[in-house]
This record gives sequence, C-alpha cells and structure tokens, in this order.
Amino acid sequence: MNNWLKIALLTSLPVLSHAHTMSPFLLPEVFDTNAGQSISFQSAITIEKFFIPGINFKTTYLVTEPDGQQKPINAAVTLKRFNIAEMDIPKEGTYHIRTQDAVGNSVKYALVDGRWLRVRPVRAPSPQQAARPAEPTKAPMAAPANVQPPRMIAADQVPANAQTLEVTNNFIAESYITKGKPSPLPKLTNKGFEVKLLTHPSELYEGESLKLQVLVDGKPVPNLELDVFKGASSYEPNEKREMPHAKTNAKGEAEIKFSDDGIYLITASYPEANPDNTKKPAPANYTYGLTIQVSE
Repeated sequence: MNNWLKIALLTSLPVLSHAHTMSPFLLPEVFDTNAGQSISFQSAITIEKFFIPGINFKTTYLVTEPDGQQKPINAAVTLKRFNIAEMDIPKEGTYHIRTQDAVGNSVKYALVDGRWLRVRPVRAPSPQQAARPAEPTKAPMAAPANVQPPRMIAADQVPANAQTLEVTNNFIAESYITKGKPSPLPKLTNKGFEVKLLTHPSELYEGESLKLQVLVDGKPVPNLELDVFKGASSYEPNEKREMPHAKTNAKGEAEIKFSDDGIYLITASYPEANPDNTKKPAPANYTYGLTIQVSE
C-alpha cells in the first residue's frame, strides 16, 4: 500500500468521544526502510488524542542522524490542519525527529482566595445585552455544598493586589525512523520534558514491552500517567483503539506492553491537572506525543 495512503487512512479515523485533551503527534510515512534517500512525515495536533489532525501548530523540526549530527528542517507544506515535511536519510541507522520551539498561547493565572484561577479576557457584551436595561442587584445566594469551586476568573475581577503568573504551553512530538540496521539512540539534553527510551523503538514486536523513562530537566518524573492509543483505519470500525494506561514509578520509569502489532501514539501532559487549583502552576506546561510502530 502507498505510504501516504496509509497516512490518509489514519487521518480519516472516526472520532474518539472519550478523549478530550489535545495532543501533538508526528507520523512518518515509514518507520523502517532498507532503501531510499528521503522520507516524509506529518505533524499536527489531535483534539481527540489520536491520529486525526484537528489543528496545525507552528513548529520547526530537529533531526538527529545516526552519527549524532543534528539538522533543523522546516515544513515542506503547511496546511490548516497539518504540516508535511521531508527529511534526508543518507546514512544507515536510526534517526530521531522531534518538533522544535512549538509554543502555544501563554496562560495567565491569579491567586484568589487560596486558589490559582485561570484569567480569561473580559467578554464584550453583545448588542442585545447592551440594549437590555440593567437588572436590580440581588443578594447573593449561598452556593450548594456540592458545587465545584471556580477554575477561571475574568480579568476585570482579579483583585489589584493578587499574585499573578504567566504559564508557557509547549507542544512536543517525536518519532524514530531506522534505515537498515538500528543504531544507538541519541543522548538526552536534560533540558525540559524528555522521554528516554530504554527499549529501542525499531526492536518492538507484538507481545513485548516498551520501557521508557520520563524526565524534566534531567530529573525523573514519578506518578505520571501515559495514555496509549492504537492506530486503525476507517475500514476497522470495531478495532480497539484506547489501550491500558501506564504510570511512571518513583524513578520515572514505565513499561507499556503491546499485545498486537500496529502504530501507537503515547501521550502525556506535565504537570498533570491540579483538581482543586490550590497548587501553584508550574511556569511551563508540556503536552507530549510519541509515535512508534510495533512489528509482528
């Protein structure tokens, strides 16, 4: 089957209603090859945490070649929903592709009554609301005990003396391609969010496991949940897509077992959501996606 036809099938998959947060992904046309001097790949953000391009995001790419040399590349085609890029693979061994400098809109938070609330812009009233006469002020009613505390606050409602901070959102997607015989994977930079693969991605087979370690600035991230999704075409409506979750241990390590061959997307968000908003947000958020192939 034509490689781009495979990608087209993946991107026409039905929507998964249970997934609700967006994840970046990077999808090569092949993961292992014995011939050719170049390959293409696609990147996008999937709202459904799967191989369904939802929106594009501005990014460049960094390719690390088997001998450790690094080459930045740009997208060959930039579309509304996804990018298409090409890379040269002149040498035998394993290539690492990773998005670079993909930053979303920053988010402002304010500490109000012991909770860090997301600050949203003031909404201008609609013409109908502006023409409507002001209603008399009513005494506030006590909120029911089971009502969740607020998570957002309008910018004009933030107290003048409230502590505020800006949070940067980073999108990271990566994958690996091997030409001929696999070679050792590149070393980590120990900067920002990184996933160290303890199992070579070109030596994954059904019934086996992928072992990895999650680090931020070189330090292990414990108790981080990893979501796992399996690729399926629109001709496989009954194919099970969401796989069991995995969670990192105290050393930031996790093991993901694959009972079937196929293409998988492994996603994570760091730091994870704070349920009651009492914890101070980290200065940077990371949304991550790793695409791998499991062979028969």
